[in-house]
Amino acid sequence: MNLQPPSDADLQRLFDSPGTVPASQFELALVLGGTVSAGAYTAGVLDFLVEALDSWTQARDAGGAVPNHAVVVRFLAGTSGGGVNSAVFTRAMNFRFPPVSQATPAGIAAQNPFYNVWVNYLNLADMLTTTDLDQPGATIVSILNSTAVDTAAGIAVAYSGDTLVKPRSWLAAPLRLFLTLTNLTGIPYRIEFGSMTLNDGSSVDLQQSYVAHADYVRFAAVYADQTIAPADARPDEFVLGFDNTRLPNALGWSDFGQYALGTAAFPIGFKPRTLSRPLAHYQYRLNDEPPPTQPPPDASPGTPPHYWPLIPDWSALQDWFGGGIPEAITITVVDGGVCDNEPVELARTALAGISGSNPRSGLEATRAVLLIDPFAGGASMAAPIAPDVLSGATALLNTVLQQIRYDTRDVQLAANPEVFSRFMITAQHGTDVGDAALATAGLGAFIGFASQAFRRYDYLLGRKNCQDYLSRFLVLPEANPLFAGWRAATHFDPTSYQVKDSTGAVFLPIIPLVGNVRIAEVLDPWPAGKFDPESLRPAIEARFDRLLSGEFAKGPLTDVLTWLAGKIADGSVADYVIGLMQEALVDWKLNGPGTSTS
Repeated sequence: MNLQPPSDADLQRLFDSPGTVPASQFELALVLGGTVSAGAYTAGVLDFLVEALDSWTQARDAGGAVPNHAVVVRFLAGTSGGGVNSAVFTRAMNFRFPPVSQATPAGIAAQNPFYNVWVNYLNLADMLTTTDLDQPGATIVSILNSTAVDTAAGIAVAYSGDTLVKPRSWLAAPLRLFLTLTNLTGIPYRIEFGSMTLNDGSSVDLQQSYVAHADYVRFAAVYADQTIAPADARPDEFVLGFDNTRLPNALGWSDFGQYALGTAAFPIGFKPRTLSRPLAHYQYRLNDEPPPTQPPPDASPGTPPHYWPLIPDWSALQDWFGGGIPEAITITVVDGGVCDNEPVELARTALAGISGSNPRSGLEATRAVLLIDPFAGGASMAAPIAPDVLSGATALLNTVLQQIRYDTRDVQLAANPEVFSRFMITAQHGTDVGDAALATAGLGAFIGFASQAFRRYDYLLGRKNCQDYLSRFLVLPEANPLFAGWRAATHFDPTSYQVKDSTGAVFLPIIPLVGNVRIAEVLDPWPAGKFDPESLRPAIEARFDRLLSGEFAKGPLTDVLTWLAGKIADGSVADYVIGLMQEALVDWKLNGPGTSTS
């Protein structure tokens, strides 16, 4: 294969600013953070967002008495459970499907891909079965049975509803998607520092090599009645479509599903995934230390920005492959959230260009990153750590998860009322925000897999929170040029959409609520008493009896499981796990009768 890095011209074409946004249009990049079982919340947010955009744009395109600007969703970036939701979204956008509100019958709800994957599937009971261990030659690769996750991913990427005659007008053509991965194999890179002249007049090249494990993969989705020219398909992305015989670099949907499984492969809980991708993808990564710079002040007009490409260490790769470099590389990956749980920067730079920025002021904003994160809110310090290996390992995992949950800069910008290029939707009910508002948040957000009622509650909460956010917080000052058409219009009343802050300043929604989506969303009662951990005792015992039976070849995970079982005092593994679940139910007030909420 070609070992030469891309030219400056190639990099400029791929990473430069995408150009000026039309005055009557606003562009969005959706960032879907890591969730575990709280992915049900994100799924509900997306379901309402799609319904709101469909309702408004269909009325607008038909000449209805509604706001007349445009919104375009241009990018998605997802990791872990957010990556699974990104995959569901990417596939489902080619089809019509029914939204799911609190009153939607179960049979109709099952036709909604977001609801079906997150509420009807992804059950802990299925993850505790032993079918994966029953296969000939089986080895222990994860504590839980990943077959249940395989099934849900297969349903997501094979979804087929009523095909749209024309693509949704609010989707970019193509829609581009990032999925983050933690690459256990790693990719070696080399940074060149130039040469140094020695005292004897000779020179040596200075360089530093390292192995990158924070990884991602790009896709471009092409929908009904859309095409993509070979020149428009990036050399570092796969193309997804529904007529792959006419698409360059097309990837099958089942292969796409493997990447969705890779971004959600929670370490130890679910099995790692093995993926194959073109090695050339790794030639199109840019260094951010030092960051790319704009042309110097004295540069001639039209001088392109300077880019700092990362160059794979080809010699290290040749050694790794035993000589020669193939077209594709096979990598083993786990949950993308291990390295990047909130891929805001991927989305931001894609939206603005690698050396550009998205205008932040309310009067100038034309693009924004919308982060959907169920967990934003307060955080607790870790409990005192006991001086043993198990406590230390648990504390280390919690430390990693807390450290990667946010880049504080992203949270600060999203919370700053003067910044209109970053927005964030998080779980909120009454005075509870983030984890405290979720039924799925207990036990490190794994408790939601144990109860369909928990996942359904959070799904409906996601819809309600999205409705509130679109109408009250995803707004711009009314003087923003986006709304110039509102001021000239005579066929609808702009005042019905106005939002005022405490000073009386007037704002208008970027995505106006039109039609049935204005009807207030209703929640299920809080699902207290809907799950009894004892109901899973037989499945837990059966699963761990097999894992600890000694019939499998020894390996790191079997050794850890054996040691863990020995460290659990006074009872079985099932007693220990059920005890953790019962504590989580008490902490989240889910162990008693529910109360009605709306």
